Amino acid sequence: MGNNQIVEELSSLTLWDVESLDKNATSGKTQEFYENSQITSAIVYHNRISGVVGNFVERHQVEITVHQKELASSCTCSKSRRICKHAVALLYAWVNDGNDFTNVEVALQHIRKLKKEELLEIVTNIIRQNPAAIELFLAKNKPDWDEIDLDLDY
Repeated sequence: MGNNQIVEELSSLTLWDVESLDKNATSGKTQEFYENSQITSAIVYHNRISGVVGNFVERHQVEITVHQKELASSCTCSKSRRICKHAVALLYAWVNDGNDFTNVEVALQHIRKLKKEELLEIVTNIIRQNPAAIELFLAKNKPDWDEIDLDLDY
């Protein structure tokens, strides 16, 4: 992994790779969907990208994980196929606009430099906006990143 901790399989993904996946998964129909969609809350963390993919009709939370060149995806559209058009659209966003994704590792490096008072102010604001989040801070057994499900409204 590089300085920003993004795995090679994800950072080296190309437009050609996504177009091939698009042809196999959706008969090549997703590029037009991607061009007419909005991708928000785009995040990258190690071997995972996620975001909200939508247009005026629908919005779905999508997560894609890469492990040893294998892609796994989940989407709130609940399509039964292996990878849906929303996941492919997120991949198009990644290869075309990956620099616009929030890199969690870079953000964590910044957060680690904050003073205690600044962190307390951030935590206070998080809890005020989402009171249920207090459980994350009071948990006796600190959860791993993969175990946290914020159940955010998108």
